[in-house]
Parts: sequence; structure tokens; C-alpha cells
Amino acid sequence: MWFYIAIFVFLAFSNGVSTDVPDCPGPFNPPNNISTKVVYPVSNDTVTFPTGYNCVYQINVPQGWSSYVVVTAIPSSNLTNSPILQVIDFNQNVESFQYVRFEKFYFIAPGGRIKLSTQTTNVTFLFSVQWYSNLTVYQPTFLNVSASDTQPVTVDLSTVNCHVTAETRASAVTIPLDSIYTIEDQRSTLRSIFIFDGPNENTTCLGSAYQLFNSNRQFVSTGKTLTVVQLQPSTYYSSSILLIQDFENTKEIGQYRGVGSLGDLPIVMDASKQSSAFSTYSFGGLSSDCLVNITGTGTLDVYYGGKTESKSNLIASYSESSNGLNLPQKIRGVVRTYALTGGIATVQIVPNSVCGLLKHNVAGFITSREYKTNLTLRYSEDRQSYYSDGPFNYTLNIQNVDLSQNKSLSLSIYNNHTGVVNFVYNSSNPPSLNTVVSGVGNEMEVIYSSPYSNSKKGGFYIDFTATKVEKSAAKYFDFIVICAILWIGLF
Repeated sequence: MWFYIAIFVFLAFSNGVSTDVPDCPGPFNPPNNISTKVVYPVSNDTVTFPTGYNCVYQINVPQGWSSYVVVTAIPSSNLTNSPILQVIDFNQNVESFQYVRFEKFYFIAPGGRIKLSTQTTNVTFLFSVQWYSNLTVYQPTFLNVSASDTQPVTVDLSTVNCHVTAETRASAVTIPLDSIYTIEDQRSTLRSIFIFDGPNENTTCLGSAYQLFNSNRQFVSTGKTLTVVQLQPSTYYSSSILLIQDFENTKEIGQYRGVGSLGDLPIVMDASKQSSAFSTYSFGGLSSDCLVNITGTGTLDVYYGGKTESKSNLIASYSESSNGLNLPQKIRGVVRTYALTGGIATVQIVPNSVCGLLKHNVAGFITSREYKTNLTLRYSEDRQSYYSDGPFNYTLNIQNVDLSQNKSLSLSIYNNHTGVVNFVYNSSNPPSLNTVVSGVGNEMEVIYSSPYSNSKKGGFYIDFTATKVEKSAAKYFDFIVICAILWIGLF
């Protein structure tokens, strides 16, 4: 650590004055004492490599071992658009850079390469290598997935060392999540997670979680098992996850990605030859997606969970003719999967707060976070609010609700903070399903409550519309409501 701090201070307060540039060396092998870190160049002084310098540094890794590599390459100018550094792993995957500072990489047998090409600029360059004689030091977690599952298994850093057994074959996708950590830290952590095609780490390695994310494809086992291992030294700078499910449900999907903090929005989906899909994730369903726009062709199916053959967890379908009034739409659940068939489309998702602000007419639905998931989510109250600058006519049509074990569902409509409609349903006062509740106002609230936060909840589903009305019509509606209240008060 002190070595890196010294280098950082030097780089910050110097112009990278050159010392003697070493020759391009032969391969790097583990030292006799593997606790010793190998540093290149060997001196403790930074070295600035001149223009036109080219070298490939081979780092060898014995079978069953791993190596941890930290690289810095800083150009003195931005005169070139070509990469000055390339890192090539055992699978011949290449990452290219024009600038890196203490970037972290992980190699397994037979090793990897670092290629320095200074092009037309001077480059301050160094790297260190630490070898480990074991791929991992952790006891694995054992996980199972089935074709009948509607909810994929999620693997985070607490359970990343795991053996997965599928009913048919196992599928894995990386979802990089919003985090307090930097993108660089998350990227390094994803590089440290390796996925093997078999029951242990001695089988074929499919690649790292970072390569999986960049591939826009799923990693699929040839048999029933996958092994996931985080290499040493372990890092915890990420909230990203792996999404693992049975390949029987995803076998029709060609392009498949996880969308999170490292993802690009909007998402272009090409299902002209094979189905295309992406998944998002929220721990405990605490946050939601706001689906605001779909353009292009094809049919987009949205699932609370993973894509399933039975479609038992399908929550909505969208096509060219149905996108207008149906968006924006809040999409809930823990895992949300969007699967496109028969076309090419661009899908835009924004933070869920956008769905709570109404600007035009909309016809959609409102659900609780666990609806159709069969998950037990810990919460006592699930509150959803909708606001608008002007009056809207809200209609709510309850299709399904679980009010067992003292659960309740409250529907309220307000106009300028004055109550217009307020219904509270429970097991003693259940709603009439398929019956419309309506009112005009500029705020609407739905609250689903349970006295037992850890109880299983079936949730609810409500068909929902909001239609903009003229203020004069809203005042007329208020007059009718007041008259009705006065009339009731006479009896």
C-alpha cells in the first residue's frame, strides 16, 4: 500500500521525468516466496517510456493458481486516439485503455498479457503482480434452480462463492447496480468473479462477471452445474449481483443483459432473429422501474421475476398499438425482466419518481411489490403516491387483493389536500372486485399495510386510469361532492 501511495504522490507532483527505460523482459513467473509482490519496473522510481515503445509482458499462472495485477499507465499528452494499454486474459479477451491508474485485473491459468504501446506520447508505466496458490479460500454456498421457478436466484458478494445445480442447464447474467462505490471499484470487483462450467473451479472457465456483463449474453452451463468463485484478494466494492436461473426459461433469448448503474439507457433490443431481454433488480423491491417509452417493432413482455414459459408471472405486454396511454408505468418486484420478440425496439427506463408525477392521460395498473412473485418481503407498509399540477379524474378498479392476517388496502384521492375519496378495505370490509372507484383531484395515494412485517403477502393488482380535466369541471365536481356531503348530513 505504501508503495502505491508513494507512486501516487510522485505522479501528482512531477512531470514523469524519464529514468533508464528497461528492455522488454521475458515472462513473469511466481517467485519462490509467493508472498512477495513482483513489481515492474523493478526500481522504486517511476519510469516514463518514450514514444514508439512497444512491449508485451507475459504473466504466467500455474494450474489452480491465480494472480492479482495492478497497472498504471499515464500518457503525458492526449495526442493519440489509439489505446496505449491492452490487457489480454487467458480467454484472449482484450480490454483497451488510454489511461489507467492502479487498475486491477485477475488472471487464472495459463495467465495473461499486458501490452504497452506508447504511440506518439510518453507514458508513465508500472505494474505489480501477486500470485495465489489457491483460487479461493471460502466454503461454497449450494444453490438450486428449476424450470418451474418464476424468481431467479440472486448472488451477491456475500454468497458469490457458490455451486449452482439446475434442473436442465444453468444460466447466469450480471446486473451491475447503483452503488456508493465508484464505477472503477465495481468494475474491478466484477473482474474478480469467475464463472466455471461445472461442479468446481477445475472445470472450463466461461469468463469473469465483468466479461459476462460486456457480452450482452448469458453464460450457460453445458451440464447442470455452474461454479462461481471470487479470486483473491477479495474486494467488497460493489453491490452488483449475478442473476442465475434455469436455461429452460431463457433458451429462446439471444441478446440478454443486466441493466444497472453500468448500463446504458435507453436500451436497444434486437429481437429480429432471437428474443432479446434485459433484467433489472431492486433489493427487497424497495425501488421500482419507471417504463416511460417504447419505440420500434415487436412485442415487449414484462415479468415480475424472470421470463417463464408458463407466463404465470407476466405483468404486462406492449406492442406498437398499445404504447400510447399505457405509459409511463411503474414496474415493481425484486427482479424485473423485459423480453422482446419479433422486432427491434428501444426501451427507456427512468427513476421511479417520474411515474408518480402525472402530466398527461394514462391508463395502466398499480401493484404491490411482491405481487405474482410468491416472495416474502419484509415491510409493514407499502405506500404509492401520484401527483399532478392540475386536476385529474382518477379511476381505480381492484382486480385482486390479499387481505388475510389483518392486512388492509387504503385508496385515497385528494384535491388541494382536501379529501375527495377515502376507502379502507380489510378482511371485515373487503372491496367489490371489478368495481370502479373514482374521484377528481391532484393527488392519489394507495397504501397496502400488514401488522406483521415478515408475513407472506399476496399483494394486490389495481387497474388504474388518470384523465386530465378542465379546472372548471373540477370545481363543478367539488360542488357536487359538497352537496352530497350536506345531503347526507341531513339524514
